[in-house]
Amino acid sequence: MADTLDRLAATIASRRVADPGSSYVAALFAKGLPKIAQKLGEEAVETVIAALSGDAKAVTGEAADLLFHLLVLLEATGVPIGDVLAELDRRDGVSGLDEKAARVPKPPAPAPTAAADEIAEPAPAPALALGRKTAQRRRIRRG
Repeated sequence: MADTLDRLAATIASRRVADPGSSYVAALFAKGLPKIAQKLGEEAVETVIAALSGDAKAVTGEAADLLFHLLVLLEATGVPIGDVLAELDRRDGVSGLDEKAARVPKPPAPAPTAAADEIAEPAPAPALALGRKTAQRRRIRRG
């Protein structure tokens, strides 16, 4: 399978600079990364729809389109398919839950609390502060 992906990636790379009038790949590259990304998204949705329809032949065709457009996106972003395959190899044997947990940023540690021997000034009671503001507003309104 890696040979198939490598060959397809090489074909995409070679057609990148072809005449957009004669090459679908070149036409995608001429439209830029936003169009390439949009096309990948469309193929992903079509793959999902095919899967939900239960038609294995349609899923096969749409999955092939999805992989093709993923390779176009990888070429456009300068990410070799070998790097993606190496990342998959790195994850081999690692629990999906553990791998995901390693990627999720951890929440920051709580700020240290004041030492017991430090005495902090107590904050004014909210009711008192609200009472002063209300009294000030009444004085302003009365003129």
